Amino acid sequence: MRVTSVAAYVPRGGPPPGETALLPLDVHEVMDDGIRLRGLSVIDARGGRVLGETSRLRSDPARGGGPLAAPAADASARAFALTNVAWSARRLLDVVEAELDRVLPPLRIWLGSHGSGSQRWGGGHYRVPASTYSTLAETHPVDPLGEVHLGSGRVYLEHHGAPYLHVPGHNTAIVTHEVAHHVCRHVADFRLNRLRPADQQTNRRTSVEEGTCDYLAAAMLGDPDIYGWHRCKVPVTDPRRRCLSARWTMADFRGGPGVDPHADGSIWACALWDARAHADRAGRPGAAVDGMLLHGLARLGEQEHHDRDPDVLRIRRGYGNVLSAMLEASTDAALIDHVERVMAGRGIRPGWSNAQAQEAARRWS
Repeated sequence: MRVTSVAAYVPRGGPPPGETALLPLDVHEVMDDGIRLRGLSVIDARGGRVLGETSRLRSDPARGGGPLAAPAADASARAFALTNVAWSARRLLDVVEAELDRVLPPLRIWLGSHGSGSQRWGGGHYRVPASTYSTLAETHPVDPLGEVHLGSGRVYLEHHGAPYLHVPGHNTAIVTHEVAHHVCRHVADFRLNRLRPADQQTNRRTSVEEGTCDYLAAAMLGDPDIYGWHRCKVPVTDPRRRCLSARWTMADFRGGPGVDPHADGSIWACALWDARAHADRAGRPGAAVDGMLLHGLARLGEQEHHDRDPDVLRIRRGYGNVLSAMLEASTDAALIDHVERVMAGRGIRPGWSNAQAQEAARRWS
């Protein structure tokens, strides 16, 4: 084990990508196609000699590289993606593990996934093994503990007045959001995947999980407009922007089949961010809300269940249920009162189902 400096984007209280910097990282092994850290492996799925020399740990982002870039620039961008992902992922995992005083199962992150030849994928997702996948079928077995897959980038964005290939591995918000799914899987286990066969888990996410992951990304960035870089053309008032400074309430909740859980999840994420941004009203730092959330997720995950009863899964989808777990996990009276007040302002109350909250919020609006 050794601590060395690596290149990564550092959030400076603004939207991604941030500012490039050399940052300390405890690297266990440098391979040609990736790096290994404690509890984390980051590998370029396309193979080849991406790293190799230690100097490649400090590569320039090269505006994302890509098919229009010179080979040297593309190689630099691929190397930078590996270190940026490793630093960003380990940063969130360190916060979670320190707060909960537990070590999460190891995580593998693949870069350049789901693309071959001229076909490129510009997205990211967290996967556990399943019998079928709704999109992007897997050609290789997925680790039962979960994996993050990030594409090689498909579209160009403007950054500092010039085109930049939007590589998911260069976007700290996307990286952190997907790693946060690993936290949810092994801390809260919203879908009770632990009760399913290891190779027949579900990748269907609930809105409360998507909102939790957006919030954790915002907490790590220190900015609510987490997707403002690659969704800059989407208005902040549009749910697809998923900006956590929006005033969404349970009156905006839709629910039901076919509804994007990311959009509904923004209501939960915005409420959490509101509590964090104004934690000083309770005489606490914003990070106190992060800790309260994490302990609430842990409390939820510790609940004993022996089957995946539909009613149990429905309850675990409720924002009010997670709020109850957060309040019960805390002994800080001032923080409890503050969080409960903020959540009530968004129509979220302890123990209420999403349907109850939705109905009450629309009646009052």
